[in-house]
Amino acid sequence: LGEGVPAQYDLYGVVNHYGRLGAGHYTARARSWDETGITGEWRCFDDSRVSEVSDEAKIVSSAAYVLFYRRRTFH
Repeated sequence: LGEGVPAQYDLYGVVNHYGRLGAGHYTARARSWDETGITGEWRCFDDSRVSEVSDEAKIVSSAAYVLFYRRRTFH
């Protein structure tokens, strides 16, 4: 990218780890994504259960282990 082009990123996924280093439980939160881009809808994936995330303030917490970002494209 050329100089002066802003580097802005959208968070679209978070992997959470609860527990100790050798043991614990993982969950994930992710946004919907299609050919038009990332939507604002978040889902929580916990084993075989998928639910809507109603409080977006809780998407990134102290349990966040891996965060996924997508760089925005500017023309």
